[in-house]
Amino acid sequence: MGIPSACCLLLSFLSLVLLLLLPTPSTANDNNILLTGDVLRPDCQLSFLDASLTMRSDCDLVLYAQSDPVFSSSTYDEGAFNCSAVLNQYGQIVISNPLTGRVLWVSGDPGPQGKYAAVLKPDGNLGIYGPPIWSTLPVVTEGQDNPVGEVNSVKAPLKNTLFSTEILEEKGELTTRDYTLAMDDSCSLNLQRGSEQYLWVSGTAGLGAHCFLRLNRLGQLTIKDDRYKTLWSTAPSSQGEGEYVLILQYNGQAAVYGPMFWAADAEDADVTRISSSPKSQPMPSQPMSPQPMPSQPMSPQPMPSQPMSPQPMPSMTMNF
Repeated sequence: MGIPSACCLLLSFLSLVLLLLLPTPSTANDNNILLTGDVLRPDCQLSFLDASLTMRSDCDLVLYAQSDPVFSSSTYDEGAFNCSAVLNQYGQIVISNPLTGRVLWVSGDPGPQGKYAAVLKPDGNLGIYGPPIWSTLPVVTEGQDNPVGEVNSVKAPLKNTLFSTEILEEKGELTTRDYTLAMDDSCSLNLQRGSEQYLWVSGTAGLGAHCFLRLNRLGQLTIKDDRYKTLWSTAPSSQGEGEYVLILQYNGQAAVYGPMFWAADAEDADVTRISSSPKSQPMPSQPMSPQPMPSQPMSPQPMPSQPMSPQPMPSMTMNF
């Protein structure tokens, strides 16, 4: 076999450089949310408004607010490069050395085994919620490939979350990809794909006027009319009061996660804060001690075994 010419070797080297410079895809399926199993790859980020969570190529996971760092995993001097961050089934964000598999950092103590959501919130904080306490049926079936999102520096323009104490007003909606969860003017809450395909409805059409959807601090969704009469509600969480979030997911499923049990920088999170305030305390200069993964799997906490059955049209009766 002939020896490759210097020109061929140079072209091959330049091709490799160009490939390395291309944006690295991330399996985070929404700009502002990581679900269990989603991966934030090197130089990828979550973003919402002026906040971003970036997995840097030096293996440091950094939360920025208006380009200023407010939180860091402090794993930049561990001698590793091109790490990824994954949200596992215990509600932990885990950073590992891609060559050795050694865990460099874990976000906090493990929760019950289940499905979790890490959300970059409108206030610029990152919170981990779960497992889900209510959901519609998923649209993406098991075994179907999930779409892969690429690095996107454009701020997330769509509203796909509703947090505790927030309301979805009449004609308000949550959106992601081609899915919409909307509170229409007939007092029906509808989950749709496109403009005509109904995937789930609350069954409250025509039962009131000027209705709104509210998520309370018990993780309970409630539809009320303008006289505050309750037309429909989900059950409150057995976990008690806290901060919950309703997420319209990329797979067409609407789910309530919570309560929040870890946050990068939040006073009400059940975690020892890594930094008190970005204005009064700099980012940690020493790397945090890695926390071990759970040695014994915890008892599974699956999603509700009886999710609310999809109803074909908004004219159906109420579900309780």
